[in-house]
Amino acid sequence: MCRMRKIALTAGLTICLILVMAFTFGSFLSKAKNKEAKVTYYKYYTNIEIQPGDTLWDLADEYLENYESKEVYIKEVSQLNSIKNGKIISGQNLIMPYYSTEYKF
Repeated sequence: MCRMRKIALTAGLTICLILVMAFTFGSFLSKAKNKEAKVTYYKYYTNIEIQPGDTLWDLADEYLENYESKEVYIKEVSQLNSIKNGKIISGQNLIMPYYSTEYKF
């Protein structure tokens, strides 16, 4: 009878150990799947020539990525280019900031 208890106890402990290991290993796998790859963005500047009909708001749509709002982007463009009243003129050159995941050197 004592031998049967030892076998049952050993089997029970083995099953518990397997369950604990499966749970632990499973949680590691789920964390690995849920972890997104971190994307790095680099800030660059480009020079553009203003075309007839261009506005800062339209240009912001083209270069806006990774800014919290159009207003923040337009404010930065205005500061970079010393624009006081938000008006731009056809033929004028502007420095436009933008972000890219591509590293350019």
